[in-house]
Amino acid sequence: MTLIAFLAALGSAVLHAAWNTLARSRSEPGYAFGAIVVAAGVTSLPILALRGVPTVSAAWGWMAIGFTFNLIAIRLTMAAYRRLPLSLAYPLSRGTAPLMVALMEFGFLSHALPGAGVIVGMLVVSAAVLMLAKSARTGEGLDRKGLLFTMGAAVSTAIFSITDAQGVRAGGDPLAYGATVAVLMAVALPIIQRVEGVSLARMFRGNVVFAMSASVVSMGSYLLVLYAFMHGPIAPSSAIRETSVLFGTVFAAMFLGEKPGPLRWSAIALAVAGVALIRLG
Repeated sequence: MTLIAFLAALGSAVLHAAWNTLARSRSEPGYAFGAIVVAAGVTSLPILALRGVPTVSAAWGWMAIGFTFNLIAIRLTMAAYRRLPLSLAYPLSRGTAPLMVALMEFGFLSHALPGAGVIVGMLVVSAAVLMLAKSARTGEGLDRKGLLFTMGAAVSTAIFSITDAQGVRAGGDPLAYGATVAVLMAVALPIIQRVEGVSLARMFRGNVVFAMSASVVSMGSYLLVLYAFMHGPIAPSSAIRETSVLFGTVFAAMFLGEKPGPLRWSAIALAVAGVALIRLG
């Protein structure tokens, strides 16, 4: 894995943690999450105007699949956020996704498995992320539907990670691909929400300035991971990106007044070791 691809995936993780921490700070994280997705389409319009849309037909085919599963993942995540503590739903969905990516990449794309060091590093990172979920479970009731939504989001995340990687490689331009996806998502999500009885006004109530600001961070995270997918291996890039959960724990301690216990700090230390193994492998 090249250094620039590694840094792009790591930078994506930091920014992903930042905008999810911002969403966590809102009174209704699910609506805030949706508002950020819609706002990202607006802030992506200048990029779309400058770079245009992907011109390769294969890129659009992968994009269509990825768009569908990205939308499913977002809706399941929003539903899970309403039923489970964010500190439980987020690690569960993100911690299991990288391993699913590796299996799908090997099983469906016939790509070679990464080397032993990289595989061990991915397992270590996933274990670290799941340790956060374990720390969140203590003393908290678990909503079964919330757990199903969370695992469905994990599968959907793995699928659109694969399709995004294939699509951006086919299209050759992460900016054009990312901006196009963001605009499509911004159009589709309010329609689905409206069918479910949630208006666009409800999502943006008290969230207008917040969502526009956070969407810039969100798009930065997405574009960086697309760059990593284009120039580096898919599964290791996905695993590094999911360290966003660990960065989120640090940010929550710094800015939201949360106090992570020994298990969470241990998870962060374990994740650092896993990232190092991926880089060195």
